[in-house]
Amino acid sequence: MLKLDRMFGKHMVLQREKQIPVWGQADAGSVITVKIEGKTYCGKVEEDGTFCVAVGPMTAGVCLTMEVKRFASEEAAAAGTEVLDQVTIKDVAVGEVWLAGGQSNMEFHMRFDADFAEEKEHLGQKTMAVMTQASQIRFFDYPEVTYDGQIDEEPYAEAYAKNYAFWRTCDPENLERFSAVAYYFAKKIQEAYGIPVGIIGCNWGGTKASSWMSKEALAAAGGQIYLDEYEAALKELDLAEYEEKFRANPGNYHTDLLADPISNMMLEGATKEEFMAAIQKMTGMDLSQMDLDAMRPQLGPKSEQRPAGLYDAMLTKVAPYGIRGFIYYQGESDGDAYRELYETIFPGLIENWRTLWGDPELPFLFTQIAPLEQWMDCKGKDYIEIRRAQQVTEDTVAGAHMVTTSDAGMQWDIHPKKKKPVGERLALQARHYVYGEKVLSDAPRLVDAEVSDGELALIFENAGKGLKLVDQDAYGNPVDGDALGGLVIIQNGEKLEGTLEAEVTAKDTVSIFSDEIDADAEILVEIGQTGWYVINLVNSEGIAARPEKLVVQ
Repeated sequence: MLKLDRMFGKHMVLQREKQIPVWGQADAGSVITVKIEGKTYCGKVEEDGTFCVAVGPMTAGVCLTMEVKRFASEEAAAAGTEVLDQVTIKDVAVGEVWLAGGQSNMEFHMRFDADFAEEKEHLGQKTMAVMTQASQIRFFDYPEVTYDGQIDEEPYAEAYAKNYAFWRTCDPENLERFSAVAYYFAKKIQEAYGIPVGIIGCNWGGTKASSWMSKEALAAAGGQIYLDEYEAALKELDLAEYEEKFRANPGNYHTDLLADPISNMMLEGATKEEFMAAIQKMTGMDLSQMDLDAMRPQLGPKSEQRPAGLYDAMLTKVAPYGIRGFIYYQGESDGDAYRELYETIFPGLIENWRTLWGDPELPFLFTQIAPLEQWMDCKGKDYIEIRRAQQVTEDTVAGAHMVTTSDAGMQWDIHPKKKKPVGERLALQARHYVYGEKVLSDAPRLVDAEVSDGELALIFENAGKGLKLVDQDAYGNPVDGDALGGLVIIQNGEKLEGTLEAEVTAKDTVSIFSDEIDADAEILVEIGQTGWYVINLVNSEGIAARPEKLVVQ
């Protein structure tokens, strides 16, 4: 018996230039060989029936075949005789592989992206350039499951197998299921280097960081309260009743996210009532007559919200597949819980993931959560602390790099519909910090200021060839190009009111003009320190400035 892990299959992408593991199950004591790119690698099956063969390093390539064989002994394997079992995988590519983690804004499918129609039409063009690029972008989405074996449970196993846990090629039919952020990231990496790019999707909307960490890592990072709350909930739980209710609810089996109208991310609405109305218009379901709180999954041993739940059920199942690094977009759900803990929990998650892959230096590229006023019960003011914690993480964790969304949020939607800026900015970070290109990838960052009567000169790093105040956001909505969006000046404890005219006066400097500015006053500058804002200051790469606070004097 020879069974490869479901991570290994047709259209897969293997990480180049690294020794990577190929694992699965077979009869204990037998010998496994893996042949690819003309080389054969060998390993022995452990007593528990598992094997893991180290393969490579390999160079980039396409249209490869991997042959995995099982032999009774090392002698038979060396001779290549008496093959007991064999698995052949075709259309294997070797290139760059990244894991896309987080919650709904990483899960967010291309079907709902503002530029989906344009991208789908582009993929439909039969030019050699388009066909070559499309064939070299592949996605593997791990299904949203909360415990071992759920993916194989009847009557849901067939539906899971139809939609998840296999490698998809990039074509007009498959595009709608790709993570939008990850697609735009992969597209830019493929364009830059002309090699295959594979994305492993391992994410779940509405989940906290605590679900994606081991219990030990969570406790070490200051998240003991999540563990304590879970233990308290278990004591109040009738486990038999819980199990019965879980299995009786098809909604606990996420076999096709695109078919779920309630989680359908094309729906917008600032309030719960507007969201319900949108669902009713699309599906005919009158949610106002339903108890939504009662419909939410109860915290228990099969809840995606339990500490370490998705770490155990999903993340450990894709590790340690060979990857170059992580791209990540998460934080809103932590803003709705113990947001003050995110400053230690988020770095703890990064360390935990690197440890799981056995590489403390794996690059971790992440997205700062977008500006927001309100969406349903989510208030933008609750996410100020999360953005601050994300910036602290960027500043203190080696190999962790952040992209801004200061110009790409939506005031009344927690799921901004234009993901192209996010994916492309993540790709710039990868090109600079991971692949060593001399490209501008960081956001403008306020580092100093000079004040005189009537003028406050704000000095930024990462200006590139020069700063610019633009007159529209990422969606093309107009903004005041003669003002710095998101700016608040507090002078001697009082917010300056009236017009604060802004002008780029040097390559790295924006000057703010007001008759009220006093050279002798105590001044605090705040940019993007509210729930909702649009920062219209960009560098020469079009990257919007990072939210900042600065005490001038």
